[in-house]
Amino acid sequence: MDYTIAMVRPAPRSLVSHFHTPAGDSARLFHTVLRAGHMQASADYCVERRASPGHDLLFCVEGAGSVRCADKMFVVAPGQLAWIDGRQPHAHWADPRRPWELLWLRIDGRPSRLFAEALNAREAPLFNLASDIRDDFAAIFALLRARPLGIDAALHAAVTSIAARLFESRQLACGNEAVIPEGPADGSLHEVLRHMRREYWRHWKIEELARLGQMSAPHFFRRFRKATGSSPVDWLRRERINQAKRRLSEGEDRIRAIAAELGYSDPFYFSRDFKKLTGLSPRRYRQQERMLTQGQRNAS
Repeated sequence: MDYTIAMVRPAPRSLVSHFHTPAGDSARLFHTVLRAGHMQASADYCVERRASPGHDLLFCVEGAGSVRCADKMFVVAPGQLAWIDGRQPHAHWADPRRPWELLWLRIDGRPSRLFAEALNAREAPLFNLASDIRDDFAAIFALLRARPLGIDAALHAAVTSIAARLFESRQLACGNEAVIPEGPADGSLHEVLRHMRREYWRHWKIEELARLGQMSAPHFFRRFRKATGSSPVDWLRRERINQAKRRLSEGEDRIRAIAAELGYSDPFYFSRDFKKLTGLSPRRYRQQERMLTQGQRNAS
């Protein structure tokens, strides 16, 4: 691949700048950090490349700018992050009226490529973040300054923290190709999930959940699946199994009683669901957890 830089002008004012060369096997195991920094761009700052190694993550702190990925252009505002996949033609530049201040990372490695694909970063590189990620960048800068033992694993953990916020953002977007929708519907799925977590034993109907989310039933079903990767029924099944694991591990209740309290009318169907999702019967799961607990007690 040709990594020739087509154009860069002029150099920004670097407030922080770090370089890193990962260990040999790190790219197979981890998100590897190649560069990281904090910069204040000038009004005419612009970078354009045909291709470059890795992925650039640009978080706009103040001001504004734009990115172009392949043939699509996106305006980046404060609180937004742009993920630039370097394998395609790309560019980024400052808004000349209010040049942006950026926290930025260049990452690479197999996990980063997989994450970029899962997040659809090539087609939709812009993320509207629900929470501030400056502390995550500060942690990465601190690691690059201190260079502790196990630095590549520690950097991987810090980058994964940022990636988790991007997945949350993408789930809220629910498949919107470029821009996360704004307005009261943003939190509607969170409200629905709150009710489902609190009343996991209920036999919810799609129409009830759609009303909670202030959507039509078909629209709710599509958004729910895009946001969670599963249907409401499957999501509830997994939540019930989560509750069952806790009850089986921490209590002495009979399996039949646990099944009834989780909303299963027949303990056979509960046992079938439990084994399908965990690989173990409820009885075997309880035995395994008790053996593990006993082993921990003996070790201490």
